[in-house]
Amino acid sequence: MDNFSLQYTNIVFDAKPDAVPFNYRISYKVTQLCLIMRICGRGDVCSLIKLHMISFALISQINMVRLIEFTEGTGSVPIVRFDPSVNRALTYAIAYGLIERQQNAKYKLTDHGQRLADQIMVVGDLMVVEIRNLNLLAKKLTETKVNEIVDKWRVKDAEN
Repeated sequence: MDNFSLQYTNIVFDAKPDAVPFNYRISYKVTQLCLIMRICGRGDVCSLIKLHMISFALISQINMVRLIEFTEGTGSVPIVRFDPSVNRALTYAIAYGLIERQQNAKYKLTDHGQRLADQIMVVGDLMVVEIRNLNLLAKKLTETKVNEIVDKWRVKDAEN
C-alpha cells in the first residue's frame, strides 16, 4: 500500500440538515394527538398526562399491551416516559386551532381537529398501526385510571 499525504486544506465540511425521525415531526405528533383525543378521549377531551401516557404507549407494541392490561386490571402499573415533543406538538395544535385548552386544564379537540382526525381514519392507509392500537385501548384509560397510575408512582417513589 502506498503512503501519501492528505491535503487538509482541500477538505471542506458543509453542514447538511439532519433528517428528523417521523415520530418527532410536528405534523406527525399533532395528528397523533388529534387521533388520541378523538379515539380515546371522553367527549374528545384528555388531560396532559393521559396524552403523554398514550403517546408513550404508541412507541412500541409492548408499551401498548402493558397499558391495555393495566386498564383491564390484569397488569401492573405501566412505566411512562414524558416526551417533550408531545408538549411542543400540543402548542402547535393549539396554534393551528385543532385543540383548545379548557379552564379545567384539560385539552379538547375543536371541530377542525375532529375533522382532521376523522379524515385520517377515513383515508385508510395513514397511521394504520396507531389507529389500530388506539382502537384497542379506546376509552379504557379513564381519567380515574390515569390518577391511579400517578398515585401509585407517588407511593412507589416515596418508598425508594
